[in-house]
Amino acid sequence: MNGELPAAHGTADQIHVALDEASLQRPEPLAPKSAVMVAQETSDSTGISQAIVSANDASTYHGRTSTLFEETPQHRTLGIERPPLTDEWIEKGLVDNRTGQLEQFNYSTGLLEFDEVEPELGMHLLSLHWNRQHHSFLITYRSAFMRDMACNGPYFSKLLLNAIYFGASKFSPRLEVRRDSSDVRTAGWQFRQRVRELLGTALDHSNITTIQALLVMANSLFALGDERSAAWLYAGLAFRMIIDLGMHVEASDLEETRRFSDEDLEIRRRVFWGAFVVDKIQSLYQGRPVTLKESDVLVPIKFLDTYEEFEHWTPFAYTTQSTTYSGSPAYSVSTFASLCRLSVVMSDILGEIYRERIFNESPNTLSALLERLDLKLATWRKDLPRHLSFDPKKSTQLPPPHVFSLHAMYHVLTILLHRPFVADGHLYMTSRSVSVNSLITCASAATSIVALLRAYDKVFSIKRAPYLISYATYVAATIHVRIAAKSSPGSDAYHCLQACLDIFEENQETNTAVKRAKLIVRNLMQRLGVAGFKSDVGLRHRVDMGLDGYNPHTSEETNASTGANAESLGLLRESTEGPDHTSTATPKTNWSDIDGIIQSFVGGQAADLDAAEEHPPFNEVVAIPNHGPNTPGRLWVDGDILRCPEDQRPVEDSDRPFAGGYVGDNGSMSIEDLLFGFNGSALDSLMM
Repeated sequence: MNGELPAAHGTADQIHVALDEASLQRPEPLAPKSAVMVAQETSDSTGISQAIVSANDASTYHGRTSTLFEETPQHRTLGIERPPLTDEWIEKGLVDNRTGQLEQFNYSTGLLEFDEVEPELGMHLLSLHWNRQHHSFLITYRSAFMRDMACNGPYFSKLLLNAIYFGASKFSPRLEVRRDSSDVRTAGWQFRQRVRELLGTALDHSNITTIQALLVMANSLFALGDERSAAWLYAGLAFRMIIDLGMHVEASDLEETRRFSDEDLEIRRRVFWGAFVVDKIQSLYQGRPVTLKESDVLVPIKFLDTYEEFEHWTPFAYTTQSTTYSGSPAYSVSTFASLCRLSVVMSDILGEIYRERIFNESPNTLSALLERLDLKLATWRKDLPRHLSFDPKKSTQLPPPHVFSLHAMYHVLTILLHRPFVADGHLYMTSRSVSVNSLITCASAATSIVALLRAYDKVFSIKRAPYLISYATYVAATIHVRIAAKSSPGSDAYHCLQACLDIFEENQETNTAVKRAKLIVRNLMQRLGVAGFKSDVGLRHRVDMGLDGYNPHTSEETNASTGANAESLGLLRESTEGPDHTSTATPKTNWSDIDGIIQSFVGGQAADLDAAEEHPPFNEVVAIPNHGPNTPGRLWVDGDILRCPEDQRPVEDSDRPFAGGYVGDNGSMSIEDLLFGFNGSALDSLMM
């Protein structure tokens, strides 16, 4: 809506077709049905938990172990029972509202509560939020919020309003929202102070608007890069309140559930799944266990208010530059549903591949785990709705940024899944074929990420890209730098790596983590001997000046000096039509030293294993399968036991590498290029 009257929407049938494609029935051929699937397929109560609605209509959750759990709950008279409605009828009731029209009316008549903020500024910040953060997780529910903003209803609070103000301020060109007009990082400081003031009394009881405010604040603070603890704690409070209100369980046969209106249930679902996504992303970035587990969830990924699905969206909160981008359908609901489903897979990857005790598993178990999780990612990609499928080299109509972020997250998860299996990664005793296949998969995903980034910058400007785009850039760079080290200058890997460095340069103003990413990649380039790069001048400037080998108009990568296309350079790709009607890149191993590339993934060690002349300390050792105790200065594999050099003692957990770095027996750490937990405290000591 962008502060204006709603544009024309698709028909109800069109919306149904689009959302039917995005319905999230998760096929699990190798595992039992998940809790999410059970919630979607049945309305029967499990009898394990109850949601109790008190006299003041506040719901609380209690499991079977609680003294408040009733084996046979007394029947509560709810008045005249209404017959159950179909999803189609519920959708019509939710979509057929006049809230969008009422926003302008309530604003012009002075009915909206702006908490002593000048109305024009308040409406400006709200418009930025609805255009940007809102579409990322659908944590805020616009129709209910704006309606209750005029009448102090239950889905509006000053706490949530100021949290929205704070998050939107960073993207506002208005200098009055900054404490220091020259420092964009000080934007919204007065609204953060107001949030702290209002949060004091709000923590005495659980409330949906408090949960929404905490999640909005967590996302905004975390994007700053140096507010991780505050972001983590705010999100944790939100998760606790969600459990307290029983929002993680929905069973339609419970009378307490039927007491909620259709709008109540829609909001509860959106807030819960928004929190679920935030939980997984924060856990990934901070390198910590997830809080909300799928096994404890009984909430369908089903959103019936499709009002925003085909709403016309323009990128006014993403760029201040003139652009020919004519807009796009928002696709908010189907994108969010797909993101929720992808987050369930992300939870599986983080919980299986990056758990503390993964090192105890046998090679056969690890191989089966890789195959099972890879199938889950492939199934998600296959089930992606046609209108969300996007190939930056073929599509003429570019989608909104939240669709770009969805695809970037998919490619990031592909790398997170496969990279630990390259050169044994932080796992052990995988076969060479597994390492080669995982390397090829990582290279393909990294190349796809760069293609997405270039298409994104072409329209929206990478300077204001969401944090996920920056993280995807970093993940891709850690792959391209290793391939570039074994490729000739001017190769595809070189161009991709240069693009990543340029993106860091443009995107680091408000994000400390981006500065860390740039430093780590530069250090890695130096260690691997990758040279011959131009200074970081920014991706858009390089393309505009013809300094890059990538032509955004033809979507071809060329060597700027020779005119050779990508097929003659370091990484050959052949495009095939996938089952989801998108082009999938299948790399061919045209690298001159594939073993050297694989070994360069071992943290803290030079790419050429034969170059080492001294025994490395335990925090920089390399595990070499099938090598004996006479291999100097190296860990070696003895059956199922990994042994240290010289004393040949079994390796303790403290000696094992983790997610790109190594921990020595004295607790010291050799930082290489962390993926899981990149924006955690481990990198605070890096000088920037």
